[in-house]
Amino acid sequence: MTPITKTIQRVTLETYGYGRRARKLVVAFERGDLISIREFGCRTKDTARIYDVLWRMKRSKADKIRMEKLRERKAARAARLAARRQRAATRRLFSE
Repeated sequence: MTPITKTIQRVTLETYGYGRRARKLVVAFERGDLISIREFGCRTKDTARIYDVLWRMKRSKADKIRMEKLRERKAARAARLAARRQRAATRRLFSE
């Protein structure tokens, strides 16, 4: 691997945003293990450490897995409660 000694900039393939605000992004790997992203044609940029970006990606993946499990539990609970309501309604209807 080659260490980063100078800034490497690349432009994304697709545009991001809507309408006339749709622009491509310029991503730069900078010295000191920094990554910066800016809109093409704009000067303002947002910079973060690469480790922080990695941590955010891992956290997002973990949150997505957790939300899937919660949705499954919620669906199972809703089905269980619906079955309980159905049994109670059937007992009330035919017990008389």
